[in-house]
Amino acid sequence: MTGDGDLRDELLAAIDGLDDARAQTLLGWARVLGKTRKTLDEEHTVGALADMLGIVNELQEPGHARMRLDVDPAWHNPHGVLHGGVIYTMIDYCMGGAVMRGLPDGQLCTTIEIKVSYLASVRKGTLIAETNVVKQGRNIAFTESKVTDDQGRLVAIASGSMFILRPDAKE
Repeated sequence: MTGDGDLRDELLAAIDGLDDARAQTLLGWARVLGKTRKTLDEEHTVGALADMLGIVNELQEPGHARMRLDVDPAWHNPHGVLHGGVIYTMIDYCMGGAVMRGLPDGQLCTTIEIKVSYLASVRKGTLIAETNVVKQGRNIAFTESKVTDDQGRLVAIASGSMFILRPDAKE
């Protein structure tokens, strides 16, 4: 175990060895790590990963959910655009939220599959994911999502299936 001074010295030495592009990435990650779940009230948080990425719950009601993401350059891919995995994660949380709100107490859902079509690249701004449950049966819910940017441009569309877990069901 090293002392705090040793750890800081090691961190500063590592930072000094970075080129500007990697230093910018590290700065973005440091901003993200500085954000905590405490900055979101319980109504607007949907989970630790979503909180880390900056995904905020705006609305969850039976059969419908809406989530928001302010694009952070820390999540850009090597080409300078928002990584598709961030959009996928936003969609996954939004689909789960739309299904969960309609389930009786004690039931949960988990993702079976999601198909995402990315329609436009994103570099900055705010994204909104809107999900609707298209059909829900006893065991599976089918969902559709649209992701738009703050100009109303369609960025991605997705369809997904969620398995409904009931505590009384036999595996």
